[in-house]
Amino acid sequence: MSRNANWNEGHEKLIKKNLLIGNLQYAAEIALKCGRTTTALLIAERGGEDLFEDIKQRYFELEKDSFITSVVESITQRRLDKLTDPAILKS
Repeated sequence: MSRNANWNEGHEKLIKKNLLIGNLQYAAEIALKCGRTTTALLIAERGGEDLFEDIKQRYFELEKDSFITSVVESITQRRLDKLTDPAILKS
């Protein structure tokens, strides 16, 4: 699908427009770039496992707080054993 984007329209309008035409990938990308993480993940979840994993991975790359990243990534990967690692507490 083509990228339907004119950033002068504003990110809300771009997200809506891409949702209306069924371009979930780009709608999720725009939402993530604009700091709308929850929106991005919810859109991506409806776009299938590959899109969800892609947006989730991008979130982890963008997140600045290493403690949050370590804990959330451990939970989403179902690697709860990583939560007992003392290095996480030092993040």
